[in-house]
Amino acid sequence: MAFWHILQEKKFVLMAWTRQQDTLFMVLLAVVIGVLSGYVALLLRFAIEWVSLFWTGERTWEDAMATMPWYIYLVAPTITGLIVGWIAVRFLPGGELRGVSGVLADMVERRGRVHPRQLGTETVGSALAIGGGASLGREGPTVALGALIASEIGQRFGMTEQQLRILIGCGAAAGIAASFNTPIAGALFALEVILADYAIATFSPIVIASVLATVIARSEIGNFPAFTVPEYHLISAWEIPAYILMGAICGLVATVFIKSMAPTRTFLARLLPDRRIRPAAVGFVIGLMGLMLPQVVSIGYGTVEAMMLEHIEPQLMGYVVPLALFLAVILIGKLVATVLCAAGGFPGGLFGPALFMGATVGALFGDVAHAISPSYSESYGAYALVACGALTAAALQAPLTVMLIVFEMTADYHIMLPLMAACSVATLVTRSFGRASLFTEALEERGIESGWSREQSWMRSVPISRIPWRSVPRVSGHARLGELKQVYTGSGKGCVQVVDDEGLMIGIVTFSDLQNWLIDVALDEVVVAAEVANRNVEVISENDSLLDAITILDRESFEQMPVVAADNPRKVLGMLSRNAIFSTYHKLIVKHGEGERG
Repeated sequence: MAFWHILQEKKFVLMAWTRQQDTLFMVLLAVVIGVLSGYVALLLRFAIEWVSLFWTGERTWEDAMATMPWYIYLVAPTITGLIVGWIAVRFLPGGELRGVSGVLADMVERRGRVHPRQLGTETVGSALAIGGGASLGREGPTVALGALIASEIGQRFGMTEQQLRILIGCGAAAGIAASFNTPIAGALFALEVILADYAIATFSPIVIASVLATVIARSEIGNFPAFTVPEYHLISAWEIPAYILMGAICGLVATVFIKSMAPTRTFLARLLPDRRIRPAAVGFVIGLMGLMLPQVVSIGYGTVEAMMLEHIEPQLMGYVVPLALFLAVILIGKLVATVLCAAGGFPGGLFGPALFMGATVGALFGDVAHAISPSYSESYGAYALVACGALTAAALQAPLTVMLIVFEMTADYHIMLPLMAACSVATLVTRSFGRASLFTEALEERGIESGWSREQSWMRSVPISRIPWRSVPRVSGHARLGELKQVYTGSGKGCVQVVDDEGLMIGIVTFSDLQNWLIDVALDEVVVAAEVANRNVEVISENDSLLDAITILDRESFEQMPVVAADNPRKVLGMLSRNAIFSTYHKLIVKHGEGERG
C-alpha cells in the first residue's frame, strides 16, 4: 500500500513538473491529439463506407452506378436529409456554423473553445450525409473533429487561448494528414489556413500531430495517397503558358463556387424556412440529378481518379457523347449539386468537391489543348492533376498547402513548375474578386472577421499589469477649488483623482473639467472638488487585457483612463495613458513576430 501511495505521489509530481514545462507539455498533448485524430479520421472514413454499403451495396457510390436500382438515388439522399435535418436542429439549434467554418468562428467568438455539439453533426451527420449521396467531402468534417478533440483536451488541462489555438492547429493538421496521407501538407494546412502563424513554437507540436496521424492512417489503410495519380511529363516549355491560362480559368470557376454559396443559402432559407425539412428537399433534387449524372453524387473520388488516369467513359443517360461535352456537363452538375447540399444544410466538407471540379476543369482544358496541339501538350490526365490543385488552392485560398498535397501524392518534382504557376494564378484571380474562401465566406456573411482572431488571441493574453501605468494625484472631495488647482498644476499629470472619505474614487478632473472654473477666482474658496469632478469615468480593471484597453480607446477619445481593482471599481490603482497602451502594443508586435508569447 505504501508503495502505491509513493507511486501516486511521484505521478502527481511528474504531472506538475511537466505542466510547468510549457513546450514539453504542448508536445505531449500534440502526441495525444495526433493519435486520437488519426483514429477519428479512420472512423469517419469507414462510417461513410458503411452507410454507402447500406444504401448501394458497395463501399462507394461510383462502384454501384452500374447495378444500383434507380429509386435508391431518390430515396437515400431524401431520407438522409430528414435525419441530418433533425440532427442539425437538435445539436445546433441556433444555426451555428459547422465544419472548418465553425472551427474558425469558434476561434474568434469563443476563444478557441470549439462547440462540442459539432461532435454530433460532424460524425453521425457527415457519415450519413456523404454515405447517403450528398455531394460533399469528408476532409472538412475530419478537420473539425480533430479541432474539437484538441479543444476539449486543451480545456481539460486549463490551456490559455493561445495554447488552445495551437492545439486546434494540431487537430486540423492531423485531420488533413490522415485524409490524404500527406503529413507535410497537413502541417502546412494548419499553419496557412487555420492559424496563419508560422512561429517555431507553433510549428513543432503541429508537425508531431500531423506525423502521428499519418502513421495511424497508414497502419490501417496502407501507405497510399488519396488518389492513384499518373506519372507526370512536361512535354514542352510551351505548355507553361497553357497551364497559366488553365489556372486563370480555375480561379474563375473557384470564384463562382465561392460567390454562389451565400445567395443559395438565402434562397433556400426563404423557400424552405424549416431547417428540419430543407435537407430532405435538397436531397430529393440531388437524387433527380443523380439519375441523370450519377458521377456528381457523394464524394466522387473514383471519378477524379478516372479523369487523372484517362479512364473516363463519356456517357450521358446511356449515350456516348464527346468527352468535352461530357466534362462540361459534369462540371456544372457537380457545382450545382455541391452548392445545393452545402447551402441546404447537409453536413460535409468542400475540399473534396473542389478537387473534383478542378480535375474536371483540367481534363476539359487538356482535352481541348491536346486536340489543338498534340505535339506540344500532354494528354488531359496531366492537366486534370494540375488543375485539381489549382482550383482547390483558389477556392481555399491556400496555395502552399495544395501544392504540397499534390507534390506528396505524386512525389514527382517535374510537376512543381506547372503546379506552382497554375496554383498561383488561380489564387490571384480568385483573390481579385475578394479575399473570402470556401471556409471564410460564411463567416464574412455573418460579420465575423477571422483574420483578426490570431492578433486578438495574443492581445488577450497580455494583462494590463504588463502595461506601465503611472500614479495619479488625488484630493478629497471636500477640498476647495483652489487646492484642486494647485494639485493639478503641481503634479503635471494632466488629471487629478477626487476621492471620498474612504479613499475611493468619486470622479476624475482633467483640464476640460477644470477650465470652466478658472475665470472667477472668487470661486476658489466656495466650490469643492466633488462639484468639479467628472463622475462619468471609463475605467479598466486590473484583470483586463491589452485587447480590452485598445477596444475602449477605439470608441473613446480620451488620452488616459484609471486602472481599478478587480474587486472594487472605485479603487484606483493608477492611470493608463493612450501612449503607453499603443507603445506596448507595438513592442509586442515585434516580439510576437519573433515567436515569443506574451
